[in-house]
Amino acid sequence: MKPIVRSMSLVLAGMILPGVALGSERKNHQDEECSVATLFGEYLFTGRADAPAYAHTAGLPSVFAGVFTFNGEGEMSGVSSQSRGGVTFSRRNVSATYILDSNCMGTITFSGGERFDIFIARDGGEGNFIRVDEGSIATRTIRRQ
Repeated sequence: MKPIVRSMSLVLAGMILPGVALGSERKNHQDEECSVATLFGEYLFTGRADAPAYAHTAGLPSVFAGVFTFNGEGEMSGVSSQSRGGVTFSRRNVSATYILDSNCMGTITFSGGERFDIFIARDGGEGNFIRVDEGSIATRTIRRQ
């Protein structure tokens, strides 16, 4: 093989092979099934809650931020700072239990009884929650640290 052709072949191989490797990594990642173990470690979170348009509810709107720690076995603990209708609460402890099915969807129930449907990325790196208790409007977004 001539030196120029060989060099071009090596350059093309160098450009194509990493793409093939990344493509197969993505494919394998999408094939993974979720479980409670998918959520493990510390996650930063933010959230918001509001009242339905027909209701005036004290303490709303509310915003939240903090850290959730998932143990990979269906339990979560954390710390949350909140502003509820302009009244602030700093660094309050929170806890919950959660389930997660093979499709990365599940439910988290906080110790106060609030229930959220959860939707988690297959790699467990981030997710979204939406409160499913009737008459409530609330969301949370999490991202692994």
